[in-house]
Amino acid sequence: MAHRIQSGSGRRRGFTLIELMIVVVIVGILAALAVVGYRRLVTSSHVSEATNMVQGIRVAQEAYMGETQQYANLSTSLTAWYPNTAPTGNMLTTWGAKCGSQCNSNMDWSQLPLHVDGPVLFGYATVAGGPTVTPTPSSLSINGVSVALPGSPPTAWYLVAAMCDLDNVGPPNTTVYTTSFSNQVFVDQSGQ
Repeated sequence: MAHRIQSGSGRRRGFTLIELMIVVVIVGILAALAVVGYRRLVTSSHVSEATNMVQGIRVAQEAYMGETQQYANLSTSLTAWYPNTAPTGNMLTTWGAKCGSQCNSNMDWSQLPLHVDGPVLFGYATVAGGPTVTPTPSSLSINGVSVALPGSPPTAWYLVAAMCDLDNVGPPNTTVYTTSFSNQVFVDQSGQ
C-alpha cells in the first residue's frame, strides 16, 4: 500500500478571518488620521494666505502713510469684505476688480501699494482714522477673548481684517486681524 506523504503539520498556510479584520481596522484608523492631518494642512495653508495678505496690507498702509500723512480708510466697515463680499472655502476670487459698495467714496484698493500674487480665498477689509477718532469697532473678539482698542488714540490708526468661511457651514468663521496699535497678527480660527 502506498501512503501519502504529508509535509509540515498538515495545516494550510494563510490568514485567518480575524487577522484580516484586524488589518482592515488598523488601515481604517490610519486612513482616518491621514484625512484629519490633511484637512489641518489645507486649513493651515489657507490661514497662511490671510496672514501674509494682512501683513502685506500693513506694509502698504505704512507706505501710504509715508506718502499722504494719513492711513487709507478704504472699507466702509471692518466687515465690508473685498474682493468677495461672502468669502467661502471653495471660491477663489481675483484681486483687482473695482471696489463696490464695500469701499468708501473716492477710495479703491488700487490706492494701496499692495502686491497680490493671484486669486484669494479670504475677504479683506481695512478701516482707518485720525488722532482722537474712536476706532470702529471698539474691540476685536479673538478666540472668545475681547481685545479692547484705544478709545481716543493719540495718533492716526488703522485696522485690518481678513475673513473666510473655510468649512462652508456658516459662522463662526476664521478671521485674521492686525492693527497699528500692535505689531501682532491675531488669528481667530473658531470657524475651522
